[in-house]
Amino acid sequence: MPFFKKKNTESFINGSLDFKQLVDATHFLENHPDAVYTLNLEGQIVSYNQKLSLLLGYGGKKLHHQYFSDFITSAEAKRIAPLKQRALTGETIHFTAEVTHHDGHRLTMNVTNIPIYQNHVIIGVYGIARDITQHIQLRLQHTRLSAKEQLTASLPGLAFFEYETTQDRLTLSAHFASLLDISQHRLTSLDYDEFLHEIHPGDRSRFKQQLTLLQTGEPTVSCSLRMNQTRDYTQDVTCQGLRFEENSQELFSFLFQAVATPDNEPGRVPDRTIQPEEIRKLSLYDEVTGLPNRTLFLEEVEHLIRTDHPFTILSLDFNQLHQINEQIGYEIGDQWLRQTSHYLTETLPDLYCARLAGDHYAALSTQPFDEVILKEICLKLLTLNTTRFQIEGYELAAELAIGLSPFQHDETTATELLQTANRALSRAKLKVQPAYEFYTSQLDLEIYRRHQLEQSLRHAIEQDELFLEYQPKVDIWSGQILACEALIRWDHPEWGRIPPQDFIPLSEEGHCYLPIGEWVLDTVCQTIQSLLQQRVPIVPISINLSSNQLLHRDFFQTIRSCLHRYQVPTRYLQLELQESVLLHESEFVKETLQQLHQLGIQLILDGYGSGVSSLSSLQTYPISSLKLDRSFVAQLEEDDRSVPLIKSIVYLAKEFQLSVVAEGIETLTQLDQFRNFECHAVQGYLFSRPVGIEALRLLLKQGVLQPVESMKKSPKKPLPSLHGLISITRLNGKDVNVGASPILITRSTNRSVHFYASIRLPVDHQIELSLQLTDIVHPKILIEPLAVTELDNGLFHYSADYKIRAQSGQIMKALETSEQLKLDEFFMLS
Repeated sequence: MPFFKKKNTESFINGSLDFKQLVDATHFLENHPDAVYTLNLEGQIVSYNQKLSLLLGYGGKKLHHQYFSDFITSAEAKRIAPLKQRALTGETIHFTAEVTHHDGHRLTMNVTNIPIYQNHVIIGVYGIARDITQHIQLRLQHTRLSAKEQLTASLPGLAFFEYETTQDRLTLSAHFASLLDISQHRLTSLDYDEFLHEIHPGDRSRFKQQLTLLQTGEPTVSCSLRMNQTRDYTQDVTCQGLRFEENSQELFSFLFQAVATPDNEPGRVPDRTIQPEEIRKLSLYDEVTGLPNRTLFLEEVEHLIRTDHPFTILSLDFNQLHQINEQIGYEIGDQWLRQTSHYLTETLPDLYCARLAGDHYAALSTQPFDEVILKEICLKLLTLNTTRFQIEGYELAAELAIGLSPFQHDETTATELLQTANRALSRAKLKVQPAYEFYTSQLDLEIYRRHQLEQSLRHAIEQDELFLEYQPKVDIWSGQILACEALIRWDHPEWGRIPPQDFIPLSEEGHCYLPIGEWVLDTVCQTIQSLLQQRVPIVPISINLSSNQLLHRDFFQTIRSCLHRYQVPTRYLQLELQESVLLHESEFVKETLQQLHQLGIQLILDGYGSGVSSLSSLQTYPISSLKLDRSFVAQLEEDDRSVPLIKSIVYLAKEFQLSVVAEGIETLTQLDQFRNFECHAVQGYLFSRPVGIEALRLLLKQGVLQPVESMKKSPKKPLPSLHGLISITRLNGKDVNVGASPILITRSTNRSVHFYASIRLPVDHQIELSLQLTDIVHPKILIEPLAVTELDNGLFHYSADYKIRAQSGQIMKALETSEQLKLDEFFMLS
């Protein structure tokens, strides 16, 4: 039976779209225990059952044609917009939303959105909403009670004060009645202002100051007060406070304790000084599991580093808490945390365990590094993935993955070591089944190289290792240079030339992007100033921006100051933005881009068509040009199904009066294709590789470039092939112990061997490699690479000499009987 057909029913409120064809859905809507509704593509409520009206407090047809966004704040709408967009791309999604009731109070709802199809096209969203406000309040109450129990368990007779700023709600414990000499009835009606009147007028500002300190981020505060208005404020009190947050609710908890004096009446709270250490202790342990939190864990690691004690960090993620909280509830999520933490402490009794966030834990082994023992621990832990947790009738499974990072006795911090363990954890998660992964010697060659680069990147600017190259963008028909793109390069002292795609992500992770971005801007402005002074025909030069740069508060001022410092006209500087920048949908980003546009700087949307931004962004942001994602060029050789998409992008760009640049053009065939698509400009090796500043001057004087096919082609035919592994054994005179990376050996003589790899090695430096065939047992073969050539598919071809020529016979003999294999198939690049 089709899901939709024409059917009218009075119990179902219909809208303007053709949602009237609901079949069994109509009966389902009105008899479903939850609120059910449908939205059109604009988010407008088209139809709904009466339970939604009751839930939101709107009678009759008042919800008719209202928008879902009418019931949520702008911040909430921004948060869930990406989730709703996923539903409009065919995915069933679950999320939690804060919704405003008709009378103004807030509701927390669990929402499920399901796409509605008609003739294979999504026409709207089918929604189910359940009110979980009471569950959230119970959870908040549980949190408060837990905090009270922790604060007062070892301190009997204390008075407890709690203040919730968002609701202006005050909670006072029963002990305040005796502390302030008031009745319990009076205590229950006491509001915040009346409570302040119980504090001596001279001390009220002090108490308010402590509350302000908590609100501005201070974890704990303490002070002394004079209280009890009935006794003329003669009661001396010590006050300790802390701040915590739960589900966006900001809470402030205070302990008040009467200070005993000789004339205290019997029954007064006994004299006991509240130690700041007790308050601090509460901030260092996780309230749900009782385990040390991230702060305390890092303190323990720092102590081990200072004492040079051997240790290994295990980063463990069960990967289920978010889904449990969203789909089942936070109460079950808390029980999941208690059970998983109990499992860890039971399984790892000799290790120091902590909860970092979610169901992500860390463990600390303080024994000397022993790979065999650590592997046994990991394998024992991973058996959990085959078991089930029984929680209130739910059968829950873990997807545990583990990353390990041993202390290498080098200059590093606790945070950096935890990050390396987390990176190993991320690598473990990429495997088909969650597993464990070591960060150091057991990582493969690519990860070892990444780690070395990450450590060096921090000093690359000061050691003058970075430089810029410039690649022209030319008119697609005439070859006239229209603009240039500044491309950052890194000449590493050991690894040689590093491609940007290898170190730009590292700069983002290591927070080096701001100084590197400012260096690029400064260098480009200097270049433009130099070209103008030398009267070289000049074109605009573009630089690439990261989203993090654009979100920095001083970014616009940095651009303007640099242009002014070098007296560069704004028309000669262009900024290239990644599509991901537009995902922020930030008013600050919009304002910054508008300021740059008004300053006269052209904004280019780079990598357009990768699928993360919408057409509306072309109207929202002051974009002047689009650069097509280079994947379009690669796809055209294998599949022409992207042709209609490219044509539609070019057409729309023209409608928006935007120019279109095709990136990655390397052949005449590709040039002709994009001419047929009516692109305005191209950029790629066909016209020019990226060049240095001196070569750029010559190109600008030349003005027009001719297309020349020069990129080294990767072999397309099957080759005699041996599967092998390479590993670095020595680099610049130092022994290196790392894992191996796969290679494909295609040719050998009695002197040299030729192979392909996906990693660029520093062949210009003293380097020794170890070569091992994967299917043959043989002694280690040592080679020294002589030359490397980068291919058009991103692979590298190496030639290397045997250190012991007699070992060449093993390779040549194996090649005689080897299978024929295509290069792209081996490296899975097709």
